[in-house]
Amino acid sequence: MDSRIRQAITHMRENLNVRITEKEFARQAGLTPQHFCVLFKTETGETPASYLNRLRMDKASELLVSDDHSRLSIKEIAASVGCRDMSHFVRDFEKRFGLSPKRYRTARSS
Repeated sequence: MDSRIRQAITHMRENLNVRITEKEFARQAGLTPQHFCVLFKTETGETPASYLNRLRMDKASELLVSDDHSRLSIKEIAASVGCRDMSHFVRDFEKRFGLSPKRYRTARSS
């Protein structure tokens, strides 16, 4: 994998709660936004935005069932993975896992 894309992915994973644009990722990689997006999709099969969203939803699913974070509200978990709009968070989570965050937590903890 191209080292610039690998570095962008590492940055995504380490900063899920931060709003970073594709333009900023491109600047950090030393590429134009268009070239960054094309290279990212070539290397990963996904756009940077969809890849980042998948990382966020995966981390949210971990937090929902983690004993260490079980006392966090769904709203707090959404914020901790960089999702500020609850309706978008719930929609994206349901799309990824087939259950709302609340139902996912209930199903996994029983």
